[in-house]
Amino acid sequence: MRIALFHNRYRERGGEDAAVDAQLELLVKAGHDVRLYAVDNREEVRGLAGALRAGRRARWNPTTRTRLEDWLADSRPDVAHVHNFFPVLSPSLHHALAELGIPVVQTLHNYRLVCANGLLRRAGRACRECVEHGPWRAVRYGCYRGSRLQTAVWCDMTADHRRRGTWRDCVDRFVAPSEAARRELVAGGLPDERTRVIPNPVADPGAPTPPGEGAVYVGRLAAEKGLDLLLDAWRELADVPLTLVGGGPEQARLRARASGSPGVRWLGEVSRDRALAAIAGAAFVVVPSLAPEVFGMTTLEALASARPAVVPRGSAMAELVDPGRTGLHFESGDAASLARACRTLADDAEAVAMLGEEGRRDYEDFFAPEVVLAALEDLYASIRRG
Repeated sequence: MRIALFHNRYRERGGEDAAVDAQLELLVKAGHDVRLYAVDNREEVRGLAGALRAGRRARWNPTTRTRLEDWLADSRPDVAHVHNFFPVLSPSLHHALAELGIPVVQTLHNYRLVCANGLLRRAGRACRECVEHGPWRAVRYGCYRGSRLQTAVWCDMTADHRRRGTWRDCVDRFVAPSEAARRELVAGGLPDERTRVIPNPVADPGAPTPPGEGAVYVGRLAAEKGLDLLLDAWRELADVPLTLVGGGPEQARLRARASGSPGVRWLGEVSRDRALAAIAGAAFVVVPSLAPEVFGMTTLEALASARPAVVPRGSAMAELVDPGRTGLHFESGDAASLARACRTLADDAEAVAMLGEEGRRDYEDFFAPEVVLAALEDLYASIRRG
C-alpha cells in the first residue's frame, strides 16, 4: 500500500515527533511504500517575519495545494495520514487531499482541535471552557504561549474550519491514542462514529532484565507533568533512589528545589536508548502528570521493559495499567497517595517482579508493534478508495 504521512515538526522535539518517526519505521518494515512530507517550525517560523507569516497562514496556507501537487506528481498515495498540521501546513492540506480524492486519516496527538494549548489545562487547573463554550474563550486567558494575539490565531483557525465543515467533510477517520482522549475530542465535536483508538507504536526494547533499584521518571520537565508533586511525595521516600530523565522549561527551578534531596539524581535530556536503560535500571516507573494526557508513551515503555508503572487514576496512562496486576494507580494531584503507591513498590521486590512480568505480557498482547501495525492496516483498508 502507498501511504503518505504529513507532519509539522515542533521547535523542540517531543513525543509527537517520535510517534511519527516510529510509525514511519513500522510501516516501511512491513513492506509498505511510505513517504513523509514534513515541515519544521525551526525553519518555517524563524524570526519575527516567519512567525507573522505562519500566523497569517495558520487558517489557510495558500501554498499547500501547489506544494502538495508537486510532491505527489510522481506517486499518488492510497491513503494520507496527517499528524500535526499547526501552524504551517494548516487545514488547507485536508481540503487539498479531499479534492484530489485521497482518503485522509488524522491522528490527534493532543487536544489542539478543542483547546488552544492542547492540554485542557489552564493556570494549574483542569479547564474545559473551550470544549463546552467554543474556542474564543481562550483569548481572554492567552492560552497559547501566554499570548492573546497568538491565541486569537488558533481561535480564528478553529472557528473557521468548524464553519467550513473541514473535519466533517475532509477527514475519513480520526485516530486518538487512548479512549480518554477520544472521549474528550468527541465531546468537543468530533464525530463519534469516525473516531478510533489506536495506540502510538512503541518499539520493543528487547528481552527484559531483572528489576533494578528505585524509581525513574522519564519525560519533559514542565509544570503540567507533575514534577512538584513528585518531589513533594519524595519527602516521604528519602531512602528510595529517584532518577529524573528529561529536559524542559522547569529544569533549573526543579533542580534547585530538589537540591536538598540526596536520593534524587538528574540525567537531563538523553537519547531514547539511554532513557530505556534508565527504565531498565529502576524497579518501577512513576508518572505524576497533572494534565489529561492523550497517551502514556513512558507508561507503555515501562510495560515493554517489564517495569510496573505508578500512574494517576482516571488518566490515559491508567488505561494501560491494570492496578494490582501491572502497576498501581494513585489519586491525581495527591502527593500522599503517590508516596504510598511508590512505597508499596519500593518495599516489595517480589511484587515488582510479578507486576513487571504481567505488564510485559500486556505489551506483547495489546501494544506491540505488530498489533499496532495490524490496526493501522485495517483502518487504511476500510477507507481506501479505488
